[in-house]
Amino acid sequence: MASRLSRTVAVAAAGAGLVLALAGSAQASGGSYSARLADGCGSASGTYHWYATSVYNGKQAYKTDWDFALKDLCSTNGYAVSLYTKYSKWNGSSWTNDGSYHKIASSGAGTNVADVRIFLCEVGRPSTCVGIS
Repeated sequence: MASRLSRTVAVAAAGAGLVLALAGSAQASGGSYSARLADGCGSASGTYHWYATSVYNGKQAYKTDWDFALKDLCSTNGYAVSLYTKYSKWNGSSWTNDGSYHKIASSGAGTNVADVRIFLCEVGRPSTCVGIS
């Protein structure tokens, strides 16, 4: 293993979500991120951090934490805003990823995850989702 461990954060374009492409480092990485729905009806801003933990089947796993403030700017349109995520999860024997959006609280934590992408969406309308970047 190289004596220098590098880490790279790839922030995908709107719609692709916050993507983690990291290698090594026991220190926290992350920072402040935000998003606004294309129709202007919602926004999110806050922090997201990740910490390298173990390597399973050759893939780095992470512990994550996030804390976002969400604003519903069109409360009369009948659609609340929420955060969603897509990710890979180590289940104890293999990596799984169902490719679906999973609703998450505006603040929380995750363990044994990789390939994490966070989105702001109107609830029940995946076509509105934009990536947090």
